[in-house]
Amino acid sequence: PRPPFPGGRMKAAVTLVALSGLLLASPASSFLAIPALRAPVASSFHGATNVCTSGQFRTSSCAQPLIGAFPQLRSPGRKSVQTRMALDVAVEDLPGSQKKLSITVSADECTKAYENVLGRLSKNAEVPGFRKGKAPPAMVLNHFGKDSISAEACEQIIGAAVPLALQQKEIRAIGQAQMADEDAVSKMLEKFKPGEGVSFEVLVDVWPEAKLSGDYTGITVEAEEEPIEEELLLNALSEIRKREAMSIISGAETKSKVYPSRLPEDHAEYKATGNIAVVDLVGYKKNSDGSKGDKLPDLAIGENVEVPMEKGKFFEGFVESIEGMQAGDEALVPVTFPSNHKVPELQGLEALFDVKIKALKDSIYPELNDEFAAKISEASSVDELKLKIRKSIGQESIVSTEKNINKALEDHILGLVDVEIPETLIDEQTKTKFAGMMSDFKAKGMDDAEVKKMITKDNFEKYKKNSRENTVRALTISFVIGEIAKKEGIKVDPAEVEGEMQQLRAQYEDDVDEEQARSRVEAELERQKVLEFLKESNTVKLIPKKEEAKPKEPAAE
Repeated sequence: PRPPFPGGRMKAAVTLVALSGLLLASPASSFLAIPALRAPVASSFHGATNVCTSGQFRTSSCAQPLIGAFPQLRSPGRKSVQTRMALDVAVEDLPGSQKKLSITVSADECTKAYENVLGRLSKNAEVPGFRKGKAPPAMVLNHFGKDSISAEACEQIIGAAVPLALQQKEIRAIGQAQMADEDAVSKMLEKFKPGEGVSFEVLVDVWPEAKLSGDYTGITVEAEEEPIEEELLLNALSEIRKREAMSIISGAETKSKVYPSRLPEDHAEYKATGNIAVVDLVGYKKNSDGSKGDKLPDLAIGENVEVPMEKGKFFEGFVESIEGMQAGDEALVPVTFPSNHKVPELQGLEALFDVKIKALKDSIYPELNDEFAAKISEASSVDELKLKIRKSIGQESIVSTEKNINKALEDHILGLVDVEIPETLIDEQTKTKFAGMMSDFKAKGMDDAEVKKMITKDNFEKYKKNSRENTVRALTISFVIGEIAKKEGIKVDPAEVEGEMQQLRAQYEDDVDEEQARSRVEAELERQKVLEFLKESNTVKLIPKKEEAKPKEPAAE
């Protein structure tokens, strides 16, 4: 199974991840950066290790990646991974779709690795008193130190042994291998001696097995049918008139006023005075004592921002806080950002905004008549315009109902499997979604510097926490979809995949990660085919859409 298709966005922000150099890779303290297993996003840690002045590898407390620990030992074109190696491997299954590999490398292999490092250094080392590459091996050993050369040999052994062990045991690992405990590397270095074998243990996440425990055909599921409501028509007509409205500067004595989000139902020309506030905004974090703290990022600051004075617009309670103000007035307005705000850094944040009313505007909404209907559409009358809108709403209703059916089917098959999603998969899927969000910000015109500021460990961890439930759900469903496809022989037509790929290349002007895009296109097409199979193989009962619970009126004082 492949990770679920992320809503059609193919430009996963690998470039943004690399650009930030941040910690979208797993924490360096927990992963061993083995060359053959290193994911692209982990490369930002390459070389960022601690080396003591003696050149010995620090372990235990820092537990940094081994690769890059000895930059003075590295040489261009070094090949550290062998194609053959004598080793013994024992595998232990662990909870959470994880396996522990106990790897023992023979004495001959340890000797080869040690001599390989020493020989390579002898060819390139600049030892005082000798020409480059002419120092005897004993002098090279003395110059660099036995511990440093042993550490490089251990790096070579681990880098070669782990992928071969996975291949030998036919283990399909996910992400990077992880040393079994913090002191594993230091223990290995303490025991390592040329001419003697060495053992070490690593942990790897593996693809979980999704075993279905119930029927996915011949069942009945209920899904809500989206109604075509008159309310939707009235909302659509109101929005059309808003788009065609003309705004003028309000009179000097005008005060800002909050209006309903929908225009009056009569079709006459309508003027709303003071319904747009032109403001300057400067946001600050709110301290525990209620005072202004640090200034918020520039994306929460703006000049000449037009705020529609409508209920439900802008931040909750914001327009109500500036109601009754006039041009030139200033206020300090408290705001709580929603927990699902698109910017992770601002999610659930309590803030204060310095607000200055620069100007107020009145909106003049046109009369809804046949002339207006002909002007903004191909309709010849208001009645024909309403008919067109109803058809459009009907299509939207059909699409929404279809989504409800898919969700009902997914909810059912979700209950057919008990699978532990590895943390690695959750992490990688979250990275892709987070990076996609950053790409969206950039595509919408956000400055590169502002995007970079948002790519922080805290923001990523907050986003991961908030999106975790949905991520686990999506990954679990993808496993079930894959299992059903396998059992039912449902396959994706390569021609369909190529057709989608051509559209993506055209849409993104060939700036597409071909391998990743193709994998996700295949996954989405497979999902669609399996859902179609489930609709044909089950009974879907449409039920009326449940009314959303209305908020209770506050009790009278």
